Amino acid sequence: MSLIKRLTLTAAAAALAGPLLMVPAAHAAGTYTCDSGTFFERSLPGSTPLWHVWGNPCTGSGDGGASVITILSGSHAGTYQCDAAKLLSPTWVVGSTCVKL
Repeated sequence: MSLIKRLTLTAAAAALAGPLLMVPAAHAAGTYTCDSGTFFERSLPGSTPLWHVWGNPCTGSGDGGASVITILSGSHAGTYQCDAAKLLSPTWVVGSTCVKL
């Protein structure tokens, strides 16, 4: 292979790989899928609104850190990224400080 072809291939590979190096890795500690749930606001009067997610019945796992909760049906169906999520029972999940993706 000629030197020009090698340089061209190297430059092309670097151009394609560059953007991949700048994408941050996902840091979700838990992933849950719930049949139904609610996205609601709960905070003290006059403070910054904090949004939360309740879901049941849910499957998935996590350690209480940042989590993704997906609600499959109902008026609050969608995917939510939460700062923390925990199991309240084997099938109930609650996520705090959430945003809908």
